[in-house]
Amino acid sequence: MVAALLAGVAVWVGLGALSPRAAGTAGVPTVVAARDVAAGAVLVADDLAVVQRAAADRPDGAVSDPAAVVGRAAAGPLLAREAVTPNRLLGGSVLAGQPADHVALTVPVVDATGAGARPGARVDLYATGTGERAASDVVVLAVRDASESGALGSSHPPQVTLSLGPDDATRVARGLSALEAGQSFVVAIRQPVATPQ
Repeated sequence: MVAALLAGVAVWVGLGALSPRAAGTAGVPTVVAARDVAAGAVLVADDLAVVQRAAADRPDGAVSDPAAVVGRAAAGPLLAREAVTPNRLLGGSVLAGQPADHVALTVPVVDATGAGARPGARVDLYATGTGERAASDVVVLAVRDASESGALGSSHPPQVTLSLGPDDATRVARGLSALEAGQSFVVAIRQPVATPQ
């Protein structure tokens, strides 16, 4: 009986040794630095490699697809074979996909979310003091509520970040300099334009 039991254990161990997991072939695709990367360097495909890592050996947020991090900058030095995680990178460019001559400008507004402003929306911008239109048909890149703007209990108006061409950026900058205490801009949502089929 003991011999039969030992034989059964030997067979179970043998089969386990032949399984892919035991052979070390299992793992999760994990993006790592292919070489040392300096802080501030913008990652290119040659800076990255994909290796198989056991789930227990992957840090939280580890990336599986290099395309998710190409074009982003290292927030600090990355060592070769180090797993790439979002908290080791600076945020992607807020102007990604916008014309090359555009800039991102953040302005205080009376209300953003209540008006329905969302990233990607096209808006007009009016100065509250004069009622003049400072920008026309510009793209919203980001929206920040008033509660997210303050620090240590200070009160700040909500803000929107806009993609502005040179002319619009000049007008908005002039509008900002003309705002008096407590004034801001009003966001007006534009009707979405249907894409031609």
